[in-house]
Formats: sequence, structure tokens, C-alpha cells
Amino acid sequence: MIVFNLKCLVCEYPFEGWFDNTKAFNNQKKRKLINCPNCESSNISKALVAPNISKKSNSKSNKNKKTLASNIKKIKKIVEENFDYVGENFSEEAKKIKYGETKDRPIYGEATVEQTKELIEEEINISPLPFQSDKKNN
Repeated sequence: MIVFNLKCLVCEYPFEGWFDNTKAFNNQKKRKLINCPNCESSNISKALVAPNISKKSNSKSNKNKKTLASNIKKIKKIVEENFDYVGENFSEEAKKIKYGETKDRPIYGEATVEQTKELIEEEINISPLPFQSDKKNN
């Protein structure tokens, strides 16, 4: 769909028209199907339209990035304060929890691709975190 700014040549009333394309506009105008909403004249023309030019700055994009970064920091804080860090033992610890060999609690840590596939195959619910733990290097 394309929107044209239209103008009545009789009363000079400005209005919009929505068309599939320029050809559709021309066809409807030729058949006198486009009428002024003010005076009902079919003597209509397309008005000049200023081009739609975006701002050069990425202010909206930057704002979204800042919001995303802020949300990731909040998630990281919640996880680090409320989950047990099990490091590279994540896969083993998740299996122990699933099968009742250790107490059920929220955990986080690292797992290889192969370990992750195993956990999924055993129907152990896992989610990747959008950050790396600071504890990994300690």
C-alpha cells in the first residue's frame, strides 16, 4: 500500500488516499472514483510530498541497547544473588537434582555443547544466560 497526499482542485481541500500503487491511483482517478470528501468533486490531484528521511543518529537504537544492557545487568544480579554457582560441574549437578540425588535448588555454571545436548535429551530444563559469570575466572 502507498499513501498519497491528495488535493481537490475545486475547493483546495487536502486529504489522503491509500492505493496499491501509482497505477491503481491513476486508474481510479481516470474512472472518477476518487472524490473530494469536502465537496465531492472528482477533480483531484496528488499534492507535493516531503520525502521521509530518517535521522542520522541512532538515538533509538542506542536507547534500546542501553535498556538491554541494563536488563542483562539486573538478570545477572538476581542470578548471582539467588542461584548456586557450580562452575564446570553444572551438568552433573543438574542431573543429580533431576534424579533426587541432591537437594533441589537453582544453579548456574558452564556446560559444553555435548553436555547441553545430554541435558536436553534427559528433559532437564536449562536456559542459556545472557552473560558470563565473574566467578568463572576465580
